[in-house]
Amino acid sequence: MSVLRSGYVRPTSLGEALQLLAQPGARPMGGGTDLAGLIDRGIGQVATIVDLQALALGGIRGEEGRVVIGATTTLSDLLDAQDMLAPYTALLEATAQAASPLLRNVGTVAGNLCQHTRCWYYRGPEWTCWLGGGDTCYAQVGDHRKHGLQAGDCISAHPSDLAPALIACAATVQLGSAWGDRDIDLADLYRRPTATERSLVDLEPGEIILSVTLPAPPDSSVYLRAGERQGFSFPLVGLAAARHGERVSMCAVGVANTPHVLDPVDPLAGLDGHPQSAWKRTVLATLVERSLATVAP
Repeated sequence: MSVLRSGYVRPTSLGEALQLLAQPGARPMGGGTDLAGLIDRGIGQVATIVDLQALALGGIRGEEGRVVIGATTTLSDLLDAQDMLAPYTALLEATAQAASPLLRNVGTVAGNLCQHTRCWYYRGPEWTCWLGGGDTCYAQVGDHRKHGLQAGDCISAHPSDLAPALIACAATVQLGSAWGDRDIDLADLYRRPTATERSLVDLEPGEIILSVTLPAPPDSSVYLRAGERQGFSFPLVGLAAARHGERVSMCAVGVANTPHVLDPVDPLAGLDGHPQSAWKRTVLATLVERSLATVAP
């Protein structure tokens, strides 16, 4: 097995990779589009990068009425599988709007789901914000016009386009570590940060996503978003809706720390906003109205 040391390692088996990731300071890398920026800004302690690209964790396959998507499948791979993914309209629409064509060629499904917030106070090297281990959420005392609507110690907004689409379609994820595998609902991958656990992703140390599974497709689904421009940008507000029979599932991003599951009857509940970000309530309400009209029978 490869010896873990400062730098970079590219294991050739999943078992080897999980053993390496179990060691302190090891971080997994799929496409690296988010990890590279985090390292550049000194966010988190990274002793060794464990490259997952040689582990055959990519690919999309049908399996007994379900669709299984490998962790290192790229976003471009999703768009190339339109025949298989056509029943999951929300996922294809979300993927087409995520990032840019060049980044979609590299960025992976697991990486998109686990990416860190784009909050400029979290990313900026001149601050150590509350989420980054400090004492202050600078967004709440500074510029927070693009931040979340949910009160808390951190008001950063979740940036993944894929997450709400997959959650609305009732996706599950398989997680793997040196101690074994487990399956959870994708919605349970995320958690609101606390004083003792300042992380937005509920993974155990050394644990990674192995695959995402979509169950039987919904009767109808859609992904809508508001952004600063048509080209590459992160969602200011993104909303996925999926209808299974008479039941509608909805999930939004850009409004809370994590992908936020909405009650279609009262979608703005708990999302009161802050002085500069309250405009997102109007945007979210509009997207909810449009999505319900789209998925209606």
